[in-house]
Amino acid sequence: MLRPAVALLSLVFACDPAPTEPAKAEPAKTEPKPAPEPVKAEPVKPLPDQKEACAQILVVSWVGAEGGDASINRDEATAKARAKELQGKLQSGTDVATLAGESDEPKTRSKRGGLGTFEREKWPEKYAPLQGPLFALQVGEVTDPIKLPFGWVVARRCAVEKIHSAHILIRYKGAKNAEKDIKRDKAAAQKLAEKVLTEVEKPGADFTALAKKYSEDSSAERGGDLGNIGRGMFAVAYEDAAFALKKPGETTKVVETDFGFHIIQRVD
Repeated sequence: MLRPAVALLSLVFACDPAPTEPAKAEPAKTEPKPAPEPVKAEPVKPLPDQKEACAQILVVSWVGAEGGDASINRDEATAKARAKELQGKLQSGTDVATLAGESDEPKTRSKRGGLGTFEREKWPEKYAPLQGPLFALQVGEVTDPIKLPFGWVVARRCAVEKIHSAHILIRYKGAKNAEKDIKRDKAAAQKLAEKVLTEVEKPGADFTALAKKYSEDSSAERGGDLGNIGRGMFAVAYEDAAFALKKPGETTKVVETDFGFHIIQRVD
């Protein structure tokens, strides 16, 4: 009598679904990371000219520095801090000429900070410590303060600009570099220079011949030819007048400097 019941139970269990394993979760999909931007290489600066350089400088002196003015009362540490301040102003774009009045060296102060344009082999001995740092700069860059016997110096490398000029120089007694046999006074020198200018401006005038006749410096024997000279080498008034000439053969009016009165011609 039990067999039918067992059979019935067997049938019931046979009809139940078999247990299933729980479904595995799909791994979360992640967005692919964008490729990193390629690092842009810094543009390679061209090697600066190693033959010739133009320099502008500012000098900050201190009590006891070589040739220092008696009015200077700062110590060396203060002078260096001031030079560092001027370096920052130059690096921010302030023009050297604007700051030249704050320089303690009379010569470069009178030349608006211009030191000059020199070939490496002809670099002036007084500024020898500036040569290496300056030639390592690109045009427009500024050195750190450099200690020289006469002050802390900040130097800026300027573009080399040159002009080929000739001049006729009329001196007067007491003018810079005037020979002892020059007896005329300043007014007489200016009057003579104006007379020479009228000859220079005549049609067909020979500037070279007039320079040999009238000019009172060593360039006279070369017809007044001063060669191809870079900025910072002339007196400021001469430089401004010479660089303002646009065409070969063009001449200035009478130009006054500490050396006397000049008539300047641009040479091709």
